[in-house]
Amino acid sequence: MTTENLSSFLKALDVVKQDHTCGLCSELCKNPVTLSKCFHLICADHFKDLKYCPVCKISLDGCSTFSDDRLNKSVEAVAELGKIFDKFKPEDLRLTRSASVEEKPKSKSKPYKAPSSSSKKVGKNVLSDKTNQLKPDLESSLVSSISIKTAEKRNNKGETMLHIACRLGKLDKVTELLNQGANTNTKDNAGWTPLHEAVQNGRLDLVSLLLQYNTLINVPGQGNETPLHEAVRFNHIDIARELVRNGADINMRNCKGETPLQLAVGEMKETLLSASEDIVHTQTVNVTHMSALYSELDSEDIRIYCVSEYRTVHNKLKLLVKHHSNLHIEAKFTKKVTHLLVDTEDDGVCPSSLDILQGIVMNIWILSSQWITKSTDSKLEPFGNYEITGIGSKSYNGPKNSRYNKYKQLPGLFNGCHIYFHNFNTKYEISKSIVVNKAILTKLVTDAGGIVLRRVPNPESIPESEKLVPYHAKRDGKLTDCSHYIIFKDVYEPMYNMKHLKALPVGWLIECLEKYELCEPIDYNYL
Repeated sequence: MTTENLSSFLKALDVVKQDHTCGLCSELCKNPVTLSKCFHLICADHFKDLKYCPVCKISLDGCSTFSDDRLNKSVEAVAELGKIFDKFKPEDLRLTRSASVEEKPKSKSKPYKAPSSSSKKVGKNVLSDKTNQLKPDLESSLVSSISIKTAEKRNNKGETMLHIACRLGKLDKVTELLNQGANTNTKDNAGWTPLHEAVQNGRLDLVSLLLQYNTLINVPGQGNETPLHEAVRFNHIDIARELVRNGADINMRNCKGETPLQLAVGEMKETLLSASEDIVHTQTVNVTHMSALYSELDSEDIRIYCVSEYRTVHNKLKLLVKHHSNLHIEAKFTKKVTHLLVDTEDDGVCPSSLDILQGIVMNIWILSSQWITKSTDSKLEPFGNYEITGIGSKSYNGPKNSRYNKYKQLPGLFNGCHIYFHNFNTKYEISKSIVVNKAILTKLVTDAGGIVLRRVPNPESIPESEKLVPYHAKRDGKLTDCSHYIIFKDVYEPMYNMKHLKALPVGWLIECLEKYELCEPIDYNYL
């Protein structure tokens, strides 16, 4: 192995170590588990005593964990490689605890880079020498807003320059755009990302290059097809292997409920299963990067809609606007609004309201009014410290879940759901702060990616075009194949409880929004 190849491999190994490092103890994870709220990794033994994520500091109230046996194998492999190659590592490449954990969102370490053919084995194709000399990192992606906005200009199809370069297979142009800070996760009007374009063209070199730049690998495109779905459909075996080894989910469902593993046959199926046992990179670091990127962009143009009941808050906001050129007040709740200010209790919990529900489906920041009172003429406080911790309860964490859904470029909450509102032509009071009618409910559902029906669905003759699966339904849950919903008030007939059609109270719909999850209908008496 040449000195240059060894250096590249050691740097790649350091980044893989970061990806498998516990956010609390700063050591390689022991029995790693993933936090369901933010997808950071920790050792399993630490979870029971944690109140906040040690990496992003979000509250873990209502948070669960999930484990994957493959992560254990990956951690063991990383540890073993570390023992073997540590003696070859120069002092300036060694990771300290602070560099690997506390500064992870702004780390200057490089994302995982596949080793060359002269070191650890990878797919048949490798990047050119020019590509191998790239130096991507989180800092280079968090470039000035001018560079980002230039790279993100779109044509009438919603394509950025990176989309076009990937579609045309222009390696040099793709390299140039990535170095300028082009976002690898932008969707065009059809829902395709640059990674989709590279996969469809069978360009392993472009796929490998994009994966070095914090690319989210499971982003669903048109029909909720992920890049891995496309690789399987076009029988690009080497690309499928590279995607799975970098965290692509072989069980991700498209709008018809098909997974890449179900679509694969023969050698392709064997490749998917084999690659899933040889994962070298998860998506945790990439999601963290996207969170940091969006937070930076959200600070550039802050448009506040304030619903605080306190005059002092409104007066302070008006004063701050005079001292901060990026801060603006919006008189109405329109699509321009980026931040909603509400009053909260001392624990950061606020009561539910239509404004909050609308803010959730718009994926905007919902902040405690204390953000205004604590900010000064010279400094605006960080958003994350004042984001509401729950709606009525800390377990109802819709605002943060909604934002992370946006960061991960996933479909809206009600994607794949066809909803009919029964007898909501007049106003109906759910609570004092939530009074709805059909128009209000329709806007909430459509803004959250759902489809509102004009006629009650016939369970015996659902149109073929509507036989979809809800993207956010829990795997193996009661709604996993439920495409149609009839929403009633308190009392409702008939009581449908079919696999594809269910009758649910409006309270279920509101709870889904407050949590930003497709809730399992387990507490209702119609079951």
